[in-house]
Amino acid sequence: MACCLCAKYLLLFFNLIIWLTGGVFLSCGILVLYKRDLHELFALLSYDSHLVPSFLNVGYVLIGVGALVFIVGLLGCCGSVRESRLLLGLYVFFIILVMGGELVVAMYTVLLGDEWDTRLPNTLKRRLLTYNYSIPQRFEFDLDTVHKQFTCCGIDGPSDFHANTDYKIFGNRLPSSCCNHLLNGICNDTDSYRLGCFQIINEYMQLYSRLIVFVGIGIALLELIALIMAVCVCRNKTDEDEFY
Repeated sequence: MACCLCAKYLLLFFNLIIWLTGGVFLSCGILVLYKRDLHELFALLSYDSHLVPSFLNVGYVLIGVGALVFIVGLLGCCGSVRESRLLLGLYVFFIILVMGGELVVAMYTVLLGDEWDTRLPNTLKRRLLTYNYSIPQRFEFDLDTVHKQFTCCGIDGPSDFHANTDYKIFGNRLPSSCCNHLLNGICNDTDSYRLGCFQIINEYMQLYSRLIVFVGIGIALLELIALIMAVCVCRNKTDEDEFY
């Protein structure tokens, strides 16, 4: 009896944490959708890539995951308080569903790693060859925004523009977004940002990816312990569920 009571309160505690985690995911998803300065970065990275998700998709996935985790935590809290086999059974089902989704995300991340490290920078550098100085399109606008936001130029550096046709036509001039201060309205190689955007963005991504991995492992351990606690409570529940 004491073991069952201990499992019940442990389950309640773990599910309060999971419930709060769902709220964090929801908040991050909403922030992603409405934080305008990140839109151009995701738009730039998703050009000509079938694996890099669009900005809106990332936000929607975070909101969906947050809502599901929020519901799972609520089911676990209610089920542990009432010791309801029905609620705990639903809770176990959704926990397994969430853990399966996390496994799919982990596999997707492995595929994304190869795309990020090799194909993405080469694809973006090929895009720079068609960067239009005179009639900028969506790609030019997104790249200029990233240049200014991260104080960088090109993908690996300013030399990425040297093979661009407009770079030669305009007298070996870089896009104005590559310089913080323009000399007579012209951005030269000597005055441009020296670092490429991919290097700077990659450092940010590695930092956040490590943080996400640690948080993900922590959440997975919480879910596994909560799953075991829910099974223990169900096994020790002898009375029929009461809903009145």
